[in-house]
Amino acid sequence: MKKSPTAEIISVGNELLIGHTLDTNSHWIAKRLTRFGWTLQRITVLRDSLASIKDGVTGALRRRPDLLITLGGLGPTHDDLTLKGIALALKKRLSLNPDALAMVKARYNALEASAGLTRFRTKMATLPKGAHPLPNPVGTAPGVLVKVGKTSLVSLPGVPSEMKAIFTGSVIPMLRAAKGQAPLEVSIALVGIIESALAPALDRTRKAFPGLYFKSHPRGREGGIRSLIQLHVYSVDPDSRAKLDNAIAYLLRELSKKS
Repeated sequence: MKKSPTAEIISVGNELLIGHTLDTNSHWIAKRLTRFGWTLQRITVLRDSLASIKDGVTGALRRRPDLLITLGGLGPTHDDLTLKGIALALKKRLSLNPDALAMVKARYNALEASAGLTRFRTKMATLPKGAHPLPNPVGTAPGVLVKVGKTSLVSLPGVPSEMKAIFTGSVIPMLRAAKGQAPLEVSIALVGIIESALAPALDRTRKAFPGLYFKSHPRGREGGIRSLIQLHVYSVDPDSRAKLDNAIAYLLRELSKKS
């Protein structure tokens, strides 16, 4: 069976760590990685700190994912440190990228009658050496792509609309090119059973079908009148539809027995 390509996400921002902002970006990306047959191995949230970004990127690259996505920290302000942190991790210098500068200038020309390129604006076009800008159709800061060995390192803005636009235009073609196998999934609702009562039958089913991944999600209070568990069963085997159905039937038979 072909091994699925792997990915990691690093979200950067103090606002995520103090509870001010919910990281919906990672959730959105995770769904699309799964849809295109990629395995998301890790999501890391880091402070707006050069040391944190450098260490986080260095650690992720050491694990050699096929794709490493950083989110946030590409803007013009003092706490937008992602590209500088990446440059430190890669031991590369930052330099003004002509293509990125043209993107930034064109964007400000569309926003203002006279677009002055201040040092704060040119900061968004200052990339690690060897990096390539990715067009941002709805914002000012370009995305950034740099190849590091087998890993494609992609940096995207934290503003959701900008992140989604760049991801759709520049990252999804990369996901498609890898030709990953999206997992098949069966989902069933089990009513009137609590998770600890499900566990023995689920364990027997898991051992009987070792190629499948089982995940149970309790819904509502365990001691409620109508307890509910949502059970998901996944497989990346292209011929696994019958196996999934058989696994569910096996589990239901096991649940009818005394545990």
